[in-house]
Amino acid sequence: MGSGESAGAHFLGGMTPFVGGLARARLVLAESFGHAAFRIPQLRVIGPLLAGRSVLAVLPTGAGKSLCYQVPALLAGGGGLTLVISPLISLMQDQVGTLRHRGLPAAYLNSALDAVQQQGVVQAALGGQVRLLYCAPERLGTLVRSLRRGGGEGTRVALLAVDEAHCIVEWGSAFRPVYRALGRFRYLLGDPITLALTGSATPAARADILRVLRMRDAEIVTASFDRPNLRFAVERVASDRARFARLRALVREATGPVLIYTSTRRITELVTRALLRVSVRAAPYHAGLTNGVRRGVLQSFLAGRMPVVVATSAFGMGIDKPDVRRVIHWGPPRTLESYYQEAGRAGRDGLPAECTVLWQPLDLVLGHVGPEMRRYTLTRRCRRRLLLAYFGETVSACHGCDRCG
Repeated sequence: MGSGESAGAHFLGGMTPFVGGLARARLVLAESFGHAAFRIPQLRVIGPLLAGRSVLAVLPTGAGKSLCYQVPALLAGGGGLTLVISPLISLMQDQVGTLRHRGLPAAYLNSALDAVQQQGVVQAALGGQVRLLYCAPERLGTLVRSLRRGGGEGTRVALLAVDEAHCIVEWGSAFRPVYRALGRFRYLLGDPITLALTGSATPAARADILRVLRMRDAEIVTASFDRPNLRFAVERVASDRARFARLRALVREATGPVLIYTSTRRITELVTRALLRVSVRAAPYHAGLTNGVRRGVLQSFLAGRMPVVVATSAFGMGIDKPDVRRVIHWGPPRTLESYYQEAGRAGRDGLPAECTVLWQPLDLVLGHVGPEMRRYTLTRRCRRRLLLAYFGETVSACHGCDRCG
């Protein structure tokens, strides 16, 4: 294949790289992942994918989004590669570790690997020894060049999955501009079937994701954003001293693991130390810690050895921890979209869980809080209705918020 040709596969006219259809997908789900059946939202995503259509899936936390590309990856004929764009090292390590534990050929490319290790992963992918390759967006340019030059069976990308696709909107403008170039990389790979996945996206954000990824004819699959088992509350406090006192009480009242979100690394460290001083076992998690420390905190939290994690917004994205009983925000986050993502990490097992924002007026002055989040914080009306309306959904009854009882 010449260097001017695309190494990716073009599946046109309804052709699909996937073999066996839904019947084989159900078999793979049972044999490789141990699940008896797909959930309805998963079927709504996987069905069009297997038929050769790209999909934007907006599914709430806990809907089993990862299986929507992991199962098709194992159905790709001819050794086709599934390339997963993932935003966080910890998320890649967690998912690849789980897949390898199941005996599935998965690997990742990110800054946690040195140059020799990264080259080894690329060669394994080119040789068809990897079916699922997770890649940080910053490593994508080099990887695409290698795939286009390569002549092995692994050079054909059967499926491109963009996990946590809301990062295109939230991070793409300044923090990680490479996200805005994903559509170009998709083109260079030959416009493979693409699955963009997110737990929250407004209609405007969905349109932006589709435009950036150049997914003009994609199927859009959305599920209800209403999580009836979550109770939403906002509490105003007079000072940081009062906020910590209330935080400590909420942590001690919790019947299971607790996640506390803060806006900065400094506050994360301060809150953690304050909790340790009052004999609450807690650990910080933020980008200023080494990969090893972050990995240790994550593993301890997942295993139930660390009951409380105090974190910046990166923690929890894509992490499978179903029994978080309480998510507490030390002040309102910047956007309502971010809040829904973070609060939604509570109660993934379907059992009752609490989502509480502790705020003081100074937060709204200094915290760069967006208008929708400000409205949610100050409203005297049903918080659930306001939250769901933001995502274009109406609800007939509130299942639990501090305004409705």
